[in-house]
This record gives sequence, C-alpha cells and structure tokens, in this order.
Amino acid sequence: MKALRGLAGRAVLVDVDEPPGEGELLSMRAIGICGSDVIAIAQGREWILGHELVGVRSDGTPVVVEALYGCRECECCRTGRYNLCRRDGNKALGVLSDGGMAEQFRAPAHTFVDIPPGLDVANASLVEPAAVSWHGVRVAGTGPNTRVLVIGGGSVGLLAVAAAQAQGAAEVSLQARHPHQREAGERLGATRPHGLYEIVIEAAGSASALRDALDRLAPGGVLSVLGVQYTPLDVPYTDLMVKEVRLIASMGYCTHAGGREMAQAAAMLAARPEIPATLVTHRFPLADAEHAFRVAGDRKAGAIKVVVEVA
Repeated sequence: MKALRGLAGRAVLVDVDEPPGEGELLSMRAIGICGSDVIAIAQGREWILGHELVGVRSDGTPVVVEALYGCRECECCRTGRYNLCRRDGNKALGVLSDGGMAEQFRAPAHTFVDIPPGLDVANASLVEPAAVSWHGVRVAGTGPNTRVLVIGGGSVGLLAVAAAQAQGAAEVSLQARHPHQREAGERLGATRPHGLYEIVIEAAGSASALRDALDRLAPGGVLSVLGVQYTPLDVPYTDLMVKEVRLIASMGYCTHAGGREMAQAAAMLAARPEIPATLVTHRFPLADAEHAFRVAGDRKAGAIKVVVEVA
C-alpha cells in the first residue's frame, strides 16, 4: 500500500505493510496539503503526512476526519475542548503521529464528520482547515457590528475571511502578500484594509504580520493568532498595553455550546461552493504526491490549496 512519508527532508512515496492510524478503516479519497506539512518535512520529521482527510467507510459513506482529538476522559475533553487535552497530546494526526496521506487509513469513528449535501467529496478536505479558521474567528468574538481584518492570504487566512462573514461580521478585509491571494480574497467578498479594526486575525505566522496586526487594531481590540509562530513572539508589550489589546492564541477546533466546529465549517463550505472553487488551485493523484508538495511549497507560483486525490 502506498503512503507519503517525510524522509531526509523530502516527501517520499513509500510502500507500507499496514494502513497507518488506529480505529475504523477508511478508503482515502482526498487529502489537503497544509503549510505545516511542508514545514514538518523541512524540519526532518519522518512520519506519514496528512491531516486534512476525506475517506469512505466500509458502507460507502464519505466522511471527513477530525485530526485533532484527545483522551475523551479529562475535563477538557468532557466539555468539548479536546483541542486542549493534555492527557493524550499525541492525538494530532500527521503532526504528532502518522497521518492519512495513504491509500487507506484508520481513525476512531468518533472523529468522523458527515459531509453535508452541496459539498463535493473532492473538496471536503477543506473542512479541517476551515474548522481551524472558524475556531480562531469565533474565539475572537466575531459577530454583528464587528469589523474584522485577516492578515495572511493562504488557505487558513482565506477560510478565516469566509468564517468571519458566516459569523456575521459587518465587514471583512484581507491583507495578503501575493496578488493571486488578494484576487482570491476579492472573489470571496473581502475588502482592502482601511482604518482600524475591532478584531484582527493573524494568519500568516510571521513577526511582521503580528506587528501589522497591532497597528491595525482599534483600542480595546482583539488579536487572534491563527498563524503558527515557530519562534518567540516578537510583540512589544507597550504596544499591547497602550491599546489594551486582548491577545488570543487559537488552538485547532473543538465543540462548544453553539455546535461542533468541524460540522459548522462543513456547512459553511456546502453553502458557498465558490469557496472551494477559489481555494483549491491544484490537484494531483497520490502517485504524484511528491511533486504536489513541491507545488504547495511555492506560494509565488499561485498555489493556495493543493489536494492529493486517491482513486
């Protein structure tokens, strides 16, 4: 059976004897490539990659997989905050354990989320990153009468634009580095940045984006950090203090009083088919997954979301 593994700083298609993972067997259909996958390879990680997962159960039902889950027993898990579980921290598929970029994969049935009508199976790998964006937008307090700025035009940033719109923001703007990212934001209805914002979503994962976010925040505003910062935060405390900024480090997705964020993200994508049509720029078969990673790692080439498909 074929699977894609990190090996010596490269993404390499290998043969494995057994499906990776644990739990119910899925026949995989689509796996999105996340920026964290590209970084994991560069850092020399050697597990099987992939956490944006779509597979088919033995009865033919297509599902997406919550790639982040916990022990199901601790206080955080019992209250739906399994993204904060500290008892079983290795339940992060493709990040801390083998992922699902393979012909078959095993995952616990409680992580499965049904794909709603209107969302094509081929596009459903967007649900997992959309849930990450939905969470970061929600915990920032997005709602009616809030102006939201998203900094970062990758897939997570563009999905944050859509999530803020779905959560009722009065206006959503996008600040992005590359022209094709700005064009994608415009297709989703994002405006260009102007003035100050009650909420800024940092989705670029860079020190310069954090500084831009502080400059764009209104006094008393909220800065939600979606982009993974791999070095200590470079944020001057005095800038936080004089505006009394509330800084939130967003972690994955969870279930809350309003629902299961993976299901909410799936519903958003089903309601707006232009989102996957805009974000999914490249598709490759599993046999060409190594090349798919090279394309995904070159943002200047026009890639936003690269999807690996399994026949």
